[in-house]
Amino acid sequence: MIHTLRTRLLISYVTILLVTLGLIGLALLVFLRSRPLPTDEISNDLVVSLLDIRVQEFGRGPQRQQGQPVETLTIEFLAAEADTHDVRVLVVGSQGEMYFDSSGVFPEGIVLPGVAFEALAPPMRGRASLLFEGRFENPDGGEWIYIAQALRPFQQMMNSDLESPVLLVAAPAPHPSLRQVFRQFGSTFFTPLARAGALGLLIALTLSALIARSVARPLQHMSQAARRLAEGDFRQRVPVAGPHEVRSLAQSFNEMAARVAHTQQAQRDFLANVSHDLRTPLTSIQGFAQAIAEEVAAEPEARQHAAQIIHDEAARMHRMVESLLELARLEAGQLDLLRQSVQIGDLLAALAESLTIKARDQGVQLSLDVPPDLPRITGDGDRLAQVFANLIDNAIRHTPPGGQVTVRARADSTGLTTTVRDTGEGIPAEDLPRIFERFYQVDKSRQRDHRAGIGLGLAIARQVIEAHGGTIQTASTPGTGTTFTVWLPLPAPDSAARERP
Repeated sequence: MIHTLRTRLLISYVTILLVTLGLIGLALLVFLRSRPLPTDEISNDLVVSLLDIRVQEFGRGPQRQQGQPVETLTIEFLAAEADTHDVRVLVVGSQGEMYFDSSGVFPEGIVLPGVAFEALAPPMRGRASLLFEGRFENPDGGEWIYIAQALRPFQQMMNSDLESPVLLVAAPAPHPSLRQVFRQFGSTFFTPLARAGALGLLIALTLSALIARSVARPLQHMSQAARRLAEGDFRQRVPVAGPHEVRSLAQSFNEMAARVAHTQQAQRDFLANVSHDLRTPLTSIQGFAQAIAEEVAAEPEARQHAAQIIHDEAARMHRMVESLLELARLEAGQLDLLRQSVQIGDLLAALAESLTIKARDQGVQLSLDVPPDLPRITGDGDRLAQVFANLIDNAIRHTPPGGQVTVRARADSTGLTTTVRDTGEGIPAEDLPRIFERFYQVDKSRQRDHRAGIGLGLAIARQVIEAHGGTIQTASTPGTGTTFTVWLPLPAPDSAARERP
């Protein structure tokens, strides 16, 4: 089941959707983790610790009266309070110069980088001094949150800008872990995201199933039709449906099936034609050879007649085999053409002269309309003569007495066009598209001249003309006549001088 196209498409769609949702969730997680967590609780704890330290300092009695506040808040006292409250205690000047650091990170006299005193609350009557908040960084990059208070009484600070030392109580700034992020933002972001993702995944799965079906079903039809076609049912066609590429594939399949059917029909016609055309000469050869062997044809004239018929029928079979071999070589591209300069006007005139007697015997008028200044082309003169001889001979044979065959040639800037037109019975419309197929013959009744070919002449003609870079076409109206049009390209100017005259 997993090997079917529809299943693989569904799996690919689901994989893409899950990866996309995962990337969105990961990006949101990274974003939320980069955001700082709320620090109100930490700030409140620091305020409590700071005030408690000040209360402890004021409660120390006479020591408070000895000198300045920094002297009063002794190093031992501050270090002990830092341990008691599990905080970091610092004393700095108004410009950030370091007096004391309970952690020992900043030595005395160094300026604390990035320190700024921002009032935590406006001054109120009854408070000993203002409270400040802010952040600073350790040399190792660690960030700390602090709450600060000047060590001078509040009333003495109103007209001076923090000129006395400041007491800072600090704690590390929180860096959110994944658990904290989920606990803090889980109900706000991740739960709605999971619900929306599940709903989107369900909708996407439905749409992907429909898309996979629209792609896979036409391909399944084509697979079944191809299997039946391989089994010999050449009537198979598939519906043209689905995406553009699948529709194009279906059209190509139908065209291929039609061509295969035509080829099979042509081969069947060929077998029938060859069987008929071989049976007649073989029967004649066998009969007259038997007559000679049994001395039925005892008279010299009878033996001579029998021998002549055997000779003619053997020659006919020889021509048939040669035509088949020639067509095979042409289609395989193994027949070399002798490239030389050819005057089509002279070639057509010679053919018309040689076929005039045949046309006269059949009561057909053969006329030639070729201007004397036709340009030369490059090609194999013998092969081209074979093509035009076949076209003219066919036109004479299919034109009734009193009719006319006209051979006309004209040139333009690109090439030379030659037409062979007759006033015969024409070609039926259903046979016209197949007239150049191998082994195909319009005459299905087989009631024709025994000297006629087996339907290879036009197929050979098309191969020869296409080998010269030209085209051959036909147009016909039943009861009026048929016209064959041959177009051959003119040689390139730089190659004309190199062609052998």
